[in-house]
Amino acid sequence: MTAGGWQARALSWLLAIFATLAMVGAVATMSTNGGPTRSGAEVDTDAARQVDPRTGAPVPPPAPFTTGAPRVETPQSIAVAAQAAATRKVADWLAVLTYAVLALVAVLAVGVLALFRIAQVLSERRD
Repeated sequence: MTAGGWQARALSWLLAIFATLAMVGAVATMSTNGGPTRSGAEVDTDAARQVDPRTGAPVPPPAPFTTGAPRVETPQSIAVAAQAAATRKVADWLAVLTYAVLALVAVLAVGVLALFRIAQVLSERRD
């Protein structure tokens, strides 16, 4: 390290920015857990907004790949949906914990750099 210690200061700033971004990521991930999710069948397509060029009437959406019979919920489909929701919830919390651990590691690294700097200043005073 040089006498000015600019590398340590630059590294501590970099780690502080990294910690801040990790904390912001954790908060953003936690705040997005509350909203309902839409399945792929509910997403709008451009087919509903297309217009027939000959008549000017809107083109009806394509028929789904079903017989038109009402959907019956079976115990297996209910169990699969509940398991998927639980897995999604666990995955969201794991993402939050990952960001939190990254932030903690970055804050600890900044602390270690500060301790090294304090030790360097104290050793320079003794000399």
